[in-house]
Amino acid sequence: MIEENIEIHDRYQFEIKLAYKLNKEKKYNFYNVETYLFLPQNLGINKRTYKKDQFYTDIHSYIRLKTPQVPLRNMVNCKDSPFKKLKKATEKLTESKTDKNAEIWEYHTKMFLSIFRKALRDHVLFTYIKKDDEENIKQLIEEYIENIEIITKNYRGLKRLLNIPTITEDIFNTYTMGDEFLSLSIENATFELIERLKDSKEIPIKRLLLLIENEYKYRKMHNIPSIPNEKSDNETYLFRSSVLKKFISSVLFLDTRYEKEGKIAEQVFYSIAAGMAMVFATLIAFYTQKKYGGFTFPLFIALVVSYMFKDRIKELTRIYFAKKLRKLLFDHKTYIYVPGGEKIGMCKERFSFAKEKNIAPEILKIRNRDNFTNIENDLLGEHIIYYRKFIRLHQDKIEKIYREYTINGIDDIIRFNISTFLKKMDDPKKLLYILTDDGYKKIWGEKVYHINMIIKFTTEKDVRYKRFRLIITRKGLKRIEEVI
Repeated sequence: MIEENIEIHDRYQFEIKLAYKLNKEKKYNFYNVETYLFLPQNLGINKRTYKKDQFYTDIHSYIRLKTPQVPLRNMVNCKDSPFKKLKKATEKLTESKTDKNAEIWEYHTKMFLSIFRKALRDHVLFTYIKKDDEENIKQLIEEYIENIEIITKNYRGLKRLLNIPTITEDIFNTYTMGDEFLSLSIENATFELIERLKDSKEIPIKRLLLLIENEYKYRKMHNIPSIPNEKSDNETYLFRSSVLKKFISSVLFLDTRYEKEGKIAEQVFYSIAAGMAMVFATLIAFYTQKKYGGFTFPLFIALVVSYMFKDRIKELTRIYFAKKLRKLLFDHKTYIYVPGGEKIGMCKERFSFAKEKNIAPEILKIRNRDNFTNIENDLLGEHIIYYRKFIRLHQDKIEKIYREYTINGIDDIIRFNISTFLKKMDDPKKLLYILTDDGYKKIWGEKVYHINMIIKFTTEKDVRYKRFRLIITRKGLKRIEEVI
């Protein structure tokens, strides 16, 4: 199963987050994602102006494990909770400070904090979903506050265990960075909770604000500079938040190594091309020598001509095979490794401009062009970008390596930069006129462009289609709509 989430990341980038759910019954899991971008003719994006290298420059992707899902109430006290794993690793580290124990402790610290951050988000979202049930909201918010107090007390209690001479400064710095991350996560999640429920009269807003205030005071007391200020640009706050997020979540990110697809096949076909050219040259030489005898002038001319054509035949045959290979092979493949170096999967990617006659009928049916679209493109149709991603994951290895935590899938996050698409767009502001009681007046309209995107998701169990519309101006992305 593949789950998707598409949203605007910033003015020039949209993000596609694909969650590949692992099927525990299969040793290998296979996923295929095909994306079709239907581009208006007036953008000037086609196979002549927009090359493969530019496309792969415009997309940035990274692959990470899905964060294990643990309810907030189970973070500390339940059997085999994330905190119990962390405390056990801390006690082992203080008893015997070895590199292996330090590595295990850092792993459990980052996992605990990553799971905690997700548990906060899940609880906030669940509370929002239940917003119409007043009694339920009160209970959920009370539970939210109580559990945060329990979790912070326990995590901060580890400081006493780590505050001994055998613990190095690097280890202690990791702990304090985790403490800051914990505090910022509470602050951000609580503000989001308040913002989501601001129209509800039943939420104990003072208690939630007090929770945030206590975290402010805690950071001030411990000389942690990540405190937002109304009279500042908050550069330090944003920088530290970003660095901490990357540092803590690094435990979930997977290593990738790229290589060109079909290198061996390419060399084999190029050798065949060279062989065919050599056969031609040799046949000409044999035939001429048989007809004219020894080293004569006709033989000399034949050898020169055969040599000239040999190189052309070799080059033309090489170009022919290269075109055929491009249709059969992916552009490159990426091997996926866990931080320890073991390979757990592989991803292949392919980009091309597709001709409408080669597009599957079901895709064109979903595209469902109207007359306005055809007129906009001068009845010439649209340019279609085709991007395919094929993923294979080794489920057994993932389960074995991360046996202490429940990993249900892999997140594949793709960011697409549309800056190249904006170059030939018109100015977004257009002058219009409307009638008024006194005559008329000038108003401004906004010139937008529509890029339709259809994604086909294929797994061993099912095939699904989703259609989205990107609304774009020369200033960048305006919104993304799902078309039902």
